[in-house]
Amino acid sequence: MAELREEDFLREHFRRFYASNEIKSVPSVEMREFGIGAFGKKIARRHISFSTNKDLNFFLRTEVPLFISCSAAYYKDPAARPMESKGLIGSDLVYEFDASDVDSDCKQKHDFWMCEKCGKTYKFVADNCDNCGGKLSQFKFPCEKCIGETKKQTFRLINILVDELGFSNIYLNFSGNAGYHVHVRDAGIKGLSQDARLAIVDYLTGEGFSFEKSGFDFENLLCPKINEAKGLRKRILDRMIFFVCESSSDWLFQFGSISLSTSQKRSAKVFVRNIVENRQKAVLQIQSGVLPLFGSKSIAASFWKAIAENSLRLESFPIDRQTSADIYKIVRVPDTLHGSTGFIAKTISVDLLNDFDPFEHALAFGNGQIKVFISKAPEFKIQGAKFGPFEKEEVQLPENAAIYLLAKGVGKLA
Repeated sequence: MAELREEDFLREHFRRFYASNEIKSVPSVEMREFGIGAFGKKIARRHISFSTNKDLNFFLRTEVPLFISCSAAYYKDPAARPMESKGLIGSDLVYEFDASDVDSDCKQKHDFWMCEKCGKTYKFVADNCDNCGGKLSQFKFPCEKCIGETKKQTFRLINILVDELGFSNIYLNFSGNAGYHVHVRDAGIKGLSQDARLAIVDYLTGEGFSFEKSGFDFENLLCPKINEAKGLRKRILDRMIFFVCESSSDWLFQFGSISLSTSQKRSAKVFVRNIVENRQKAVLQIQSGVLPLFGSKSIAASFWKAIAENSLRLESFPIDRQTSADIYKIVRVPDTLHGSTGFIAKTISVDLLNDFDPFEHALAFGNGQIKVFISKAPEFKIQGAKFGPFEKEEVQLPENAAIYLLAKGVGKLA
């Protein structure tokens, strides 16, 4: 944890930011509940409300919280306690994607655990430090690759929300740390119950999806016709066709033979070879509603079931079911600063998401030099310049890079 000196330093820089940047990103601000946090604690106090944007900005410039979040919900009295007293009017839909939720092998290169007592670092989590018995804390340094993966998921989500679910009024912002937040503010969704919101999340995550009820009959080698399928069913079929067209025989065998016995796998190799040799024919059959049979029917049934299940997995979104449907959740206020990075939770036009680079476009501070002592940090890049790796060393860094490490809790002012 940063000592008081580092926290005061961060607050002073945050104060300067809020003094010259007006936050106007919260619609119906007077109906929202707000929560604030300090170093190491994103939500330390909530049940706060503001009558106007002017009041919100005055609070930011005087109190200078390191984190500020607001409710997706609209209330009659947002500051009331308990929650039932607020008078719920409705709620937006908000979906959060974070690099922590996306599978990426690069995490092993840049994330680590460190003992809070002696500073020993680990690539894995343990009960306690084996050197002094101290508690271990995790430090995450998402890179371009893993944040890029969250961007891909965000694009996919927006396309589904618009094309399959018919939503509009979609707003997007960088989380300020390692992902993106998608806000749906359609008037028609504000009154949705929690059950209805869970149903939307289930659709997005594939929870409870029934192949049988969706027209897949693996035993009889049947599937929906591609020109009659919509939504998730069509995406599963498209993914299966992609596998047939693009996958190597080794990949198809690996995933298609998961549930087969050792003796059956010998026949499965022949089956897979026949698919690879007849890719075009196999695609045409799937498009027409027939799962190709190249040999044993039982092998084919098991193979296509495994490929379809893997397609469903890949078409599902890594979002938390309960928090995504939570009417009472509070999330980062767009365009405010994130206390774990010093980056702006910047509002982004959906059209500009592809070119958005948080390590360049979400920066809040300048290039003035600051001297810091760094306990440990992997290589990272800001504004195209590479820094690190560092370990127990004193260095002079540009403001944005220094504040990033101080906010992460791995740096101290020298």
